[in-house]
Amino acid sequence: MSSAGKGISLSVFLITVILVAIIAGALGYFLKPTPAAPAGATQTVTSYVTTTQTITAAGPKPGAGMTIYWIGGAAGDPFDARLYRGAMDAAELLGVKLVYVHTAWDPDKMVAEFRKAISANPDAIVVMGHPGYDALAPLFEDAASKGILVTLANVDIPELREKYWFTGYVGQNLYQSGYLLAKEALKRYPDRLKPGTRVAIFSGSWEQPARALRARGVEDAFKEAGLIVDRVSHPPEVYGSPSEGISYVTSYLASHPDVVLICFDGGGTTATAEDYMKAAGKQPGEIIIIGFDLTPGSVKGLKDGYVQLVIDQQPYLQGFLTVLNLVLSKKYLISGLYIDTGGAIVDKDTVGAVEKLVEEGYR
Repeated sequence: MSSAGKGISLSVFLITVILVAIIAGALGYFLKPTPAAPAGATQTVTSYVTTTQTITAAGPKPGAGMTIYWIGGAAGDPFDARLYRGAMDAAELLGVKLVYVHTAWDPDKMVAEFRKAISANPDAIVVMGHPGYDALAPLFEDAASKGILVTLANVDIPELREKYWFTGYVGQNLYQSGYLLAKEALKRYPDRLKPGTRVAIFSGSWEQPARALRARGVEDAFKEAGLIVDRVSHPPEVYGSPSEGISYVTSYLASHPDVVLICFDGGGTTATAEDYMKAAGKQPGEIIIIGFDLTPGSVKGLKDGYVQLVIDQQPYLQGFLTVLNLVLSKKYLISGLYIDTGGAIVDKDTVGAVEKLVEEGYR
């Protein structure tokens, strides 16, 4: 929107506030209680006619006329469903036309859909940082040359935020979240997680530095405590189709019967942890399971005792606040905001407080 349009809308808003304050003050004065007259005194009664008026600030929603593309994850994935809901709720509230695109969590597809979105010439685009700096930097530059604002969700790339004033980030501090999760496990299970104990981290992102930060945070915390840490790889496609991870889990457990703890670094794999353990013939709690993201699957795993700790990064906020970020930048030239959405660790005792919100798609 032009600076003139912005000034008019702000002026109307300020004038409205002033008028409401004046009317409220006048009504407060004229309608205040009249003190009782002293006994025997002559009282003059004056009648007032009061008029009330309702003033509303009419006008379009802040994002009216804007089109935003949101380059998302996998259709049907519980984590993606929360991104989608948050983004759609923000678009409806702000009056934005939102085009949400699925990529099956495939970094190559994210790049391809980002390129298509730029070709559509929208006002702004939300992209996740999974493909990494080298893949995304040329596209950010192309978008900026066309006046298209781009912001980041879920996986941060600080170098891009530093280069473009409008590029914010909404998501976890990924490394720190993994580090804190592992530290919490060490604190809660000191008798089982002693130096020399074997633990495993399952990830489909070891070769993607930006995306593997959570797994590396877990790894560093456990190594600092003197544990033996196995990096276990699965294809990135398992994130979008976690049932395909069963063979990777059962094969690892068959060859490493001494493993005490497993961390899954994906929301889909954490949500499927109970199925993995059942397929391997494990009882609840026989192996400590920690992971990421509250979903119906991870809630069930916590309640059934197959999952012990989950750290929540609140994906609904990542969908909602990225859209808000872009509207603020596009309309009011507000710099892209950095918002850390994660950090709460949920266990069997605390999951009941958020279970309904998880079912509704807000947590």
